[in-house]
Parts: sequence; C-alpha cells; structure tokens
Amino acid sequence: MTTPTARRRGAATLAATAALTLALSACGGSTEDTAGAEAPSSAPTETTVATAFGDVTVPAEPERVITLSEPALDVALGVGVTPVGTTASRGGDAPPAYLGDDAAAIPVVGTVREANLEAVLEAEPDLILAASGLDQAQYDALSAIAPTVVPEAAATGEWAAPLHTYAEALGADDELTERLDGVTERATALADEGALAGTVAVVRWSATGPLVMNAGNMPGQLLQAAGAEPVQAAVDLGDSPHSDPLSLENLGEVDADRVFLAAFGAEGAGALAAAKAEPAFARLQAVQSGAATDVDGGVWSSSSGPIAAERVMDDIEAAVS
Repeated sequence: MTTPTARRRGAATLAATAALTLALSACGGSTEDTAGAEAPSSAPTETTVATAFGDVTVPAEPERVITLSEPALDVALGVGVTPVGTTASRGGDAPPAYLGDDAAAIPVVGTVREANLEAVLEAEPDLILAASGLDQAQYDALSAIAPTVVPEAAATGEWAAPLHTYAEALGADDELTERLDGVTERATALADEGALAGTVAVVRWSATGPLVMNAGNMPGQLLQAAGAEPVQAAVDLGDSPHSDPLSLENLGEVDADRVFLAAFGAEGAGALAAAKAEPAFARLQAVQSGAATDVDGGVWSSSSGPIAAERVMDDIEAAVS
C-alpha cells in the first residue's frame, strides 16, 4: 500500500526529473540558438573628426553626403562616394568638368562662395563637407542641418592635409592615402629618370592676364617631387596662391626651362591665344624649345584632390614623353 509520504516523494522525484530534463534540453538547444543568431554589431555608429571648428561627431558610415568645395567632391568621388549635392565649379554653373559624368549628374546646391541653404536642407544630408575658410555664420547654418566638416586651412606646401580631413569624415582615409601614394610614386619615378631637370613655372591665364602660381600648390609640389625646380617668383609668393596679373612685358618672371599654361575659363583661353601671337610670349625659352604645355586651368589652378593630382601627373608625364 502506498503511503501519502511515498506519494509525495514520488511526485517530487518526477518534478525534479522533469525540471532537469528541461534544463538539459535548454542547455543543449542554446548552442544551436547561439550559433544561429547573429552577434550584436560592435562597430561604432559615429566617429569624431578634428576640424577648423573643433571636434565634430559624424556618422561612421554616412549615406547622404553633400560636398561644398571642389576638393571635397574630388575626394568623395575618389574614394567611391557619390554625393547627393555639390557646388558648381569656380566660375561655372555645373560641377567641375574634369570629374566627368559621375560629377555632372550630382545636383548643384550652391556656389564655391555660398551654399543654397534651402537646397541643402531639401537634400536631407547626414554629412556636409565644406571648404576651408568657411565663416562662422555659414558654418552655424550648415551645422544646424547636418554635421559639417571644415578642414583647417592648409599651410603652404601641405595641400593634401584638408583632403585627409574629408576622407576621415567619410571613413575612407586609407583609400585616399593609397591613391595619393600612387601619385607620389609616379612623381618619384620621373625624378629618378631626370626627365624634368631644370626650372619650371605654372602660369594661370585669366581674362586679366597671366598669374604665377605658388610653388606650394598641388601642381607645384608634384613638379618638385618629379625633379623640377620652381622659378623664384613662384617660391616668393608666401601664402598667396598666385601672383597679381603680369603684363606681357614682365613675362620674364616665368622664363623657365619648362612652362605649364593653365587657361582658366573661356575668357582666359581667349587671352592666352591672343598672347601667343605677341613677341614677348615667343621670346620665352620654354616656347622656343617646345617645352610650353597647355593644361586644364580648372585642374592645375583651381582644384586639388586625388583625381586632380592624377590628372596633373598625366599631363606632366605626357609633357616629357
């Protein structure tokens, strides 16, 4: 005969056995559940970039970028990011032509001088890359729309520094560095060959006449890396990007072994064409020796970035080939 105590012990044993079975089943199933479930992402959703206006927190993977300078657009396209808005080229009404169809299709939301705030707002950016030298009022207006990155103004000869600020904001500084390293390697190869030995000048031709470009600008730096020596007038410009316009009588200031002529805009191209018919132009030693090369003024005198730098190297290599 089964006593009440025995029945209680049997029930307790059954309950304990059932609990143990459930626990073991749960433990056995947890391995499969854990293996099948995705681990929570540990990747940061934001990052911090040092800018001219202090540290700025930006999305780690921005999806809707607006570029408000030509170098910013060049960097973005150079690392595989297509902005949702950009500025027109200097003196133009469309993105820089040298950046091709990828740039041409991007909506214009301002000029190099000022953004169209309404158009920027309508584009719903999650990151804005603006030009060095942006004033406080414009910065405040833009940063109220989205995190805005403004690089510190580059010191003479440090043309690549702002590019790295843009690339860091895009999470693509390694990609930018790789492209710029490729440019440096090409310049070093020319220097090793001695193909550019001698003096060189980069002259921007505008409607008001020729201007000597600073040797610290991107083309000047690449020419020096390739083995050329800048004319003294280009070295003496200090922080100025270019000289005041020269008269044709003063073209002797750019009388170098090799000259790169960067006509800027249609009016600049017309002024250069007219100057080529003048005796003062014909007297330049680079002209007499066939070492005067016409290049794109938008690339050589107005922009910087990995794509522009590669274009400059293309022109330099073509000039000595």
